[in-house]
Order: sequence, then structure tokens, then C-alpha cells
Amino acid sequence: MKKQLNEEDFYNYWLEKHHGVKIRDIMKNEPELILTLEWYKKYAVTQAQHDEWYEWAITTVMKHYRCGRKTAMKYFTFSYMNVAPFIKDETN
Repeated sequence: MKKQLNEEDFYNYWLEKHHGVKIRDIMKNEPELILTLEWYKKYAVTQAQHDEWYEWAITTVMKHYRCGRKTAMKYFTFSYMNVAPFIKDETN
């Protein structure tokens, strides 16, 4: 049986890779911050890191649902708003 994709998979990719932490660890250690604006800012990524994550996410959706890129992007549109990392302002 194929493993279901869930939001945790998408959070963990960028959290583990760029911050060395998993969403469950944050829920356990910082429950008051979870999914707040402060949380997103604390665990923000660069634009390049975001773009890499997005490419991974679309490829993952394509493989999981065995669909083309356009369809995967359509499937992922609303999930993206929930699981995408905050992008750091690198101009400062």
C-alpha cells in the first residue's frame, strides 16, 4: 500500500533541510508558536530554498498521483498556501 502524502511531509522537507528540525518537534517544544506568523518568520527560508522546496513538492505530487506537471500544480495550489515556508527578506 502506498504511503499517503500529508502536510507533515511538505513541512518536514524544508524544516529538516534548512533548520534541522521536524514539525512534530516544534509542536512538542514550541506549541504556542506553531503555525503563527512568528513561527513562519522563525523558520523562514531564502527565495532559492523556497524554489527548491517547491520543485521538490511538485515532483513529489507528480510521482504520487502519476500525473503531469500542470495537473500536479493544480492539485497543489491550495495545499501550497498551508505548507509553504515563509521567504526571508534578504534585502536588509
